[in-house]
Amino acid sequence: MDDTRELRWSVGLFLAFLAIVPMLGPALAAAEAEAARAWIPVLIAAPVNLAGVLIAAVAMRTRDPVLSTRRLSVAAALVLVGDLALYSAR
Repeated sequence: MDDTRELRWSVGLFLAFLAIVPMLGPALAAAEAEAARAWIPVLIAAPVNLAGVLIAAVAMRTRDPVLSTRRLSVAAALVLVGDLALYSAR
């Protein structure tokens, strides 16, 4: 068993949390808005954040610590880009 397994799982779950929760507010606000323009930030950020969550899930299941760390770094970058796109497109 690897010493960093728990840390990788914690980082992966934290990245999933950072990818999903920030999209809930704008998605709920866009659902109540009548203009279709309100959905644009959510539609831009959702696929990027979903890719980040999927890569984080694969990284959490990877047995090789070096490969897992690289995948978590890519997932963190994707989640950061998705959240930046979400907040800057408003």
